[in-house]
Amino acid sequence: MKHKSSCCLFFLIICLTGLLLAACGQTKPKKEEVGLKIVTSFYPIYALTKIVSGDLNSVKMIQSGQGIHGFEPSANDIAAIYDADVFIYHSHTLESWAGALDPNLQGSSVRVLEATEGMVLDKVKGLEDIEAREGMDESTLYDPHTWNDPLKAAEEAKVIAGQLAKIDPDNASVYQKNAQQFQDEAKQLVAKYQPQFKKAKSKHFVTSHTAFSYLAKQFGLEQLGIAGISTEQEPTSRQLAEIEEFVKAYQVKTIFVEQGVSPKIAETIASATGAKIAELSPLEIDPQNGKTYLENLEKNLEILVKTLNQ
Repeated sequence: MKHKSSCCLFFLIICLTGLLLAACGQTKPKKEEVGLKIVTSFYPIYALTKIVSGDLNSVKMIQSGQGIHGFEPSANDIAAIYDADVFIYHSHTLESWAGALDPNLQGSSVRVLEATEGMVLDKVKGLEDIEAREGMDESTLYDPHTWNDPLKAAEEAKVIAGQLAKIDPDNASVYQKNAQQFQDEAKQLVAKYQPQFKKAKSKHFVTSHTAFSYLAKQFGLEQLGIAGISTEQEPTSRQLAEIEEFVKAYQVKTIFVEQGVSPKIAETIASATGAKIAELSPLEIDPQNGKTYLENLEKNLEILVKTLNQ
């Protein structure tokens, strides 16, 4: 019922926002930005779009201070999307609200782009053999956290570059060059850390939620998320017992928590197993630390290498 009420409220916000914008359409000021006015859904999409666009376009995001799981755009967010030339989001798998928004933008001048279009997303561990059925929420089956793996992030940048090139063909070569440069740097980052993870003392780590599966797969590691694929999920008492067994069996020394998610369950597990608590960012929220996207990814890799060698 809660999900149904949320969807109804969101649809109402879209309708009211559309009416307001239609009423104000006559007095809408002329765009002064150079290039395209692009609005993105959250930090990784914003960062990758900035990398691909360079200085050609105005790129903004509608939220930066909270995680993407359970996020619902406000009326102001929707108004910003309607005012843009291009709206880029990650995927229907992660942002179900974008699916409700897309049909309402049909007929408007806003181009809606899915940054993972054509990319193959992995099934959530344990659900590999389950097929999506009518009425089933696909976010419970597929892992959306592509942005935490350098090479998956680079693949996403390539998708964005290809999409922008179709909208703005005059600058296609710039988008493609920037995406290629990012991919080259991502490959160098992976090559730098592959041997370090290969010789690490441990290959197992525990996180607040299952946000690092693609990263773990890339570097031959095994991740166990306390909350599953979404921060809104909570483990059962049986799952908690299994997590504690995992920590003890693989001598996991650190339980990773993240900004914006209560550490209480992680602290309970740490207390029961003797593990420490440390922060590992899933990069869903803009860290606002002045670092580039790859530098933030490398910071996570540094933390993991250090922890797995304890």
